[in-house]
Amino acid sequence: MLETCLTYELSSSLEDASVDPELQRLLETAWSERHDAGVGFRYHLNIERERVADGRFGFLILLNRQRLTERRQPYAFLLDAPFDASRFNFTRIDPAEIQLELLCPFPTTVLINNSPVTVYHSLLVPDLQGSHSQLLTSEGIRVPFELLLRLPDRRYRIGYNSPGAQASVNHLHLHLLRIDTDLYVQRTKLLPVRGMPLLYRLQDGLPAKGYCFVVRDPTRDLDPVCTALQKLIETLLERKMAHNLFWTWNDLHEGVEIRAFVFPRSQQCANKVAISFNAAFLELCGFVSVGEVTDFERLTEDTIIQALRDAQGDVYGALGDLYPIEATDPDQ
Repeated sequence: MLETCLTYELSSSLEDASVDPELQRLLETAWSERHDAGVGFRYHLNIERERVADGRFGFLILLNRQRLTERRQPYAFLLDAPFDASRFNFTRIDPAEIQLELLCPFPTTVLINNSPVTVYHSLLVPDLQGSHSQLLTSEGIRVPFELLLRLPDRRYRIGYNSPGAQASVNHLHLHLLRIDTDLYVQRTKLLPVRGMPLLYRLQDGLPAKGYCFVVRDPTRDLDPVCTALQKLIETLLERKMAHNLFWTWNDLHEGVEIRAFVFPRSQQCANKVAISFNAAFLELCGFVSVGEVTDFERLTEDTIIQALRDAQGDVYGALGDLYPIEATDPDQ
């Protein structure tokens, strides 16, 4: 017997915010009940094989053929596409796909992802009935921080694909996933951006190009980080640059900071084509789910990195005038 959709109210004050085992229990129980009963899901999650690619960055490659063959087919749209009620959106889902309604600090609906990549893969839909296109709102920027601060298990991560950067549905949503392994972005050195506290740039030579906001003390850092992150996204939109985002703790056991990565793209792609390998937020961070055995067996660190660089283009050339790194760094 499935639990009916529950409502849950998070603390509205960061001073009162603390890890919340009941929130995590509700999310995981609702997901597991539906998954085990086959309610709402297009397939039973089955990672057939997995391996770590040889090389510096430890790309995790998983084979999940059903996600390629069974998932809802994406449709084409770019950054400026308005919400279109005539196309699929999350107001049309089966009510059984709703796990939880979060009431505070912002109304957010938690849905199962009916074509999961990992266990507990869910969708976060801020203001479900608001008919927002897949462009991040201020609430969409803030909700990932609020959730990660409250979920006791630091293996949870949150990701976002903008229009033109592998988003497949033009209705505002983010992805909540539990990933059980470290990713290279958690441990990589960050270079301070000149004149912008809490904003950093990834080093040259990494698989992806991008920027990172760091929250160490939520009561002090979260408001300015959310404001600066929104400004960065507005700049990307002004320059018609698609983007992927990823929120993670820097350590899965004793993380002391939340890292919010922004991966701009110098050119847009029309949509997430239904192929085995796409360059979206997970792949940019070192987690690669493929749907073909040949891709699983043949992908190497070099071929993955080349695909990511082709997808992003010359990001630093396009944005270096706005976000220059500090001139001197003793480790460089």
